[in-house]
Amino acid sequence: MLTQTFENHAHRPRAAAVAGFFVLAAIIGLTLRWFEIGGRLSFAAGLAGVVGAEIMLVVISRTYITKLQDRIIRLEMRVRGVSVLTPEQQGLLAQLGIKQVVALRFASDAEMPTLVARAARENLSPTDIKRAITSWTPDFDRT
Repeated sequence: MLTQTFENHAHRPRAAAVAGFFVLAAIIGLTLRWFEIGGRLSFAAGLAGVVGAEIMLVVISRTYITKLQDRIIRLEMRVRGVSVLTPEQQGLLAQLGIKQVVALRFASDAEMPTLVARAARENLSPTDIKRAITSWTPDFDRT
C-alpha cells in the first residue's frame, strides 16, 4: 500500500476526465450536425461521443460501487472481528489486503480466527481463503 501524504492525497479521477472528453466530442459533433456542418462525419463523431460517455459511465459506476462495497466489508469485518478475534488476530486482519478480507467474509465465526491467522502467515490468495472455508456464510448482497 502506498503511503499517503499531503503532497499526494488529492484524488484525480481520470475516468471522469475521459468521460468529459466523450461528452465534449458528442456536443461538438451533434452541434455541427445540427447546423449541417460536416454531414455524416459530424453525426458519427457525435454518436461515438455519446457511446463513449455511456461506456465510461458504466465503468465509473461499477468501479465506485465495488470500491465502496470493499470499504464497507472491511469495516464490517473489523466490527465482526472484535467479537470473534483476539487483539493479536485483529492486528493480523488489519494487515491483510482488501481482497483477502473480502474473501474472509464468507467464513463462519468459528473458523474465522484460524483462517485469519493462516491467511496472514501463508499470505493466502482470496481463492485459497475461500477454498479453505468449511462452514460457508453466504453473502447475497454483493453486486
